Amino acid sequence: MRIRSLTQLTQYLEEELAWRKRELTTLRFMLGSRREHERHLLLRAALCVLYAHWEGFIRAAATGYLSYVATQGLRFIDLTPNFVALGLRSAISQAGQSNRPSVHTALTTRLMLGLSEPASIDWENSVETRSNLGSENLNEILCLLGLDNESYRSKQAFLDKKLLEKRNLIAHGRQTEIELDEYFGLHDEIVQLVEHFRTDVENAAALENYRAAPVSEV
Repeated sequence: MRIRSLTQLTQYLEEELAWRKRELTTLRFMLGSRREHERHLLLRAALCVLYAHWEGFIRAAATGYLSYVATQGLRFIDLTPNFVALGLRSAISQAGQSNRPSVHTALTTRLMLGLSEPASIDWENSVETRSNLGSENLNEILCLLGLDNESYRSKQAFLDKKLLEKRNLIAHGRQTEIELDEYFGLHDEIVQLVEHFRTDVENAAALENYRAAPVSEV
């Protein structure tokens, strides 16, 4: 979906979050109404669904924000370094794999002289969760978007140990038990995290944090 306005972005994020929260709320209700022997199985499945919505929303919201920035008609020089790096990712990767001076010179020339070109950002294929959205990959996505990771640091152990590690054990067929209260805690934390991420994306767009600070003349 190509997003051109702040209103479109806000609506897109609201819709993405709403259907996921509805599904998770329904699942939570089902867990509370099941018999004990049914609940153990459903809890394992519920954890995988919870993780899927965590990864799915982060990817969708990040991609939506990239789409919005890409359609603002800005030049590379108008953008913050993370978006310049994203726009030049292919050239940077090619230069990193080559020992040819001509390749390195071409990239350097573009960095020095070509930043006044209209920015071209591959927003559709740039957000990588690697089906493993723990703290490390989340930090890379935050860097990609130019978002501050400070408020997410306290959640690193939660994401890596309580959510991702257990989800991986279940997804790989290991016999891992989840208690009802434990799942409810995971549910609450993930809902708060995705809402926080949605707010960060909306604020970044509204405040135009993707724009580079003006360069003062000496």
